[in-house]
Amino acid sequence: MRYLKKLLTIAALFAVLPLHAPALAKKDIDWDKRLAKGYYQLSIGNYEQALKMFGSEVEKHPESGAARTALGMALKRQGKLGEAKASYRRATEVEPGFADGHYELGAMLESDKEYSEALKSFERYLQLAPLSSKKQAVEDRIRFCKQKLN
Repeated sequence: MRYLKKLLTIAALFAVLPLHAPALAKKDIDWDKRLAKGYYQLSIGNYEQALKMFGSEVEKHPESGAARTALGMALKRQGKLGEAKASYRRATEVEPGFADGHYELGAMLESDKEYSEALKSFERYLQLAPLSSKKQAVEDRIRFCKQKLN
């Protein structure tokens, strides 16, 4: 009887484990390291290569705000602004706690004169990254958006 109870407990654990596996795997990924080669390609102007690399990461990890934000950056460099904005927006949806997605989305919204939404994105960025080196610049952008709304 004791053997059966242990066996059922183990079976129950294995039944639940796949439900939590994606969340566990996501936390184990060092996105800075994983995306470094793509960012390098972006920095030297190989936008198409960076786009392929970031796109591949998004396919493998659609829940990653970091990968979707990186993809947006490559799209933006290629002049695909609508697609970039959509990628940033999706980054903030799939991983609302990823600050850089909010910053990049805010910048795109601001450039599109969508000041109300840009303001929200910038404010969310500061909530998530209050000690950011971009803090002053983001506060300036927030003031600018507020002025445009008045």
